[in-house]
Amino acid sequence: MRGLWGRVWQRRTPLVVLMAVVGIAGAVLVTRDSGGGHLAANRAQLRKACDGTLPYGDLERLVRDERPGELREHGTMLAPGQESRSLLDCSLSWGDGYGVTVHAEALVSDVPEAVETRDLLEPAGGRGTFVAPGTTGQYGKRGAWLVADCLGGLGGRVRPTTDLYVTARVTDGTDGTDGTDSADEPGKASEADEDDEATAGSGKPDRAAALLGFRTAVHVANALTKAQHCGSGPLTTPTAVVDTDETHGAPGQGLRKCEWIDGSSLPGVASGSWTTLGDLQESTGLSACAGEWDAEKNAGERPRPKQWRVTEVEAASWSGILGRSAYDSYEREGHVPGWGAEDDKRPSEAGSETDSETDAGADTRQEDRVSAYAGRPQLALWAQSVCGGRTTYHRVAVLPEIRLEDGETAVIGSKDRARLSTAARTVLDRYLDADDGWPASAKCRDTKVLGEVEQWH
Repeated sequence: MRGLWGRVWQRRTPLVVLMAVVGIAGAVLVTRDSGGGHLAANRAQLRKACDGTLPYGDLERLVRDERPGELREHGTMLAPGQESRSLLDCSLSWGDGYGVTVHAEALVSDVPEAVETRDLLEPAGGRGTFVAPGTTGQYGKRGAWLVADCLGGLGGRVRPTTDLYVTARVTDGTDGTDGTDSADEPGKASEADEDDEATAGSGKPDRAAALLGFRTAVHVANALTKAQHCGSGPLTTPTAVVDTDETHGAPGQGLRKCEWIDGSSLPGVASGSWTTLGDLQESTGLSACAGEWDAEKNAGERPRPKQWRVTEVEAASWSGILGRSAYDSYEREGHVPGWGAEDDKRPSEAGSETDSETDAGADTRQEDRVSAYAGRPQLALWAQSVCGGRTTYHRVAVLPEIRLEDGETAVIGSKDRARLSTAARTVLDRYLDADDGWPASAKCRDTKVLGEVEQWH
């Protein structure tokens, strides 16, 4: 019997070995097909995706091995003659929350982002966000966004334009998304976007993700402006981002460009210690400063300012398409010269840089009323210049001390109204003339005063 089983085993041994080898090979094939072995192909895909505009060195570490990358892309850079408002609309995902989405378009209308004064000084409704100093843009709901110039003109649109808008969002598996958000409607938040933001708390990414988003956006912008023969130099790739949230040390306080706001030397405002705040973009296309009479620093030293004394000031500038976008945004609210006032109360719409008076302060009205529900009552003054070769809008505002209970109404007489008008013109002149201010650095010239706007109705 032992000899019989021995011969049987010898005959079956080659078959068993063959089956084992086949089984191992099959297991390898199943493993490869179901969850691995895609790293090399995915890296090669990353190099070519989005018309080769993505920063491979920054994104390589995010590439996964488990499954093939999923690429969706379109735009006139990929298919010239294509009917699309996008130069490039591209997303690449590797699953498990790892991916990148970029969008680029030649702007023929306003920048699809909020750029009013308070949006620059207190982004995201005061919750703060990230900015990359030297880059004109912020981190928003769709990732990092920026605006860049193309002096030679951008192709792909019916109307000629020299303004490029780029967004980039990079996800690394920590925020529960795959980085493939649609960018077809940049800057327009849907109800789902708002729900996602509410769920995620502040909606802000971590610092590393924000920096990666900005670096990707800049890399894409530089690749596109080079391909479009814009004639503009490349944007500097950011190496750091700044959190604008005041709870993180208030980095925007005490900036040199805002030092002209000084209660001891600025006529027409409450005397005492003031605290200043400036935007941190360090942009050649926009800037904003604000100052506030500091009740805490002045406590025990100076009494609370009297009613109608100026206790806050704001000043901002926007060039090129940013200027048009800001002006249009205020216009939609009725907050530009000639809007929101009766014809006989409208200020003069023209002036010159050398004018020392504002005609609006000389009107014959006796009094006006300010409601407690007016929000932040203020008198704004608009001007227009040429800064850095581009049409630029300036807006300054003075905010008076008004103490009202709910439902009450304050009456502003002609003398107080005239003082506010004089203060607004003084603030504008000081802002334009400040040696370390943005207008001086932008070499602004040919300034014309456009008029005042009463924002207290």
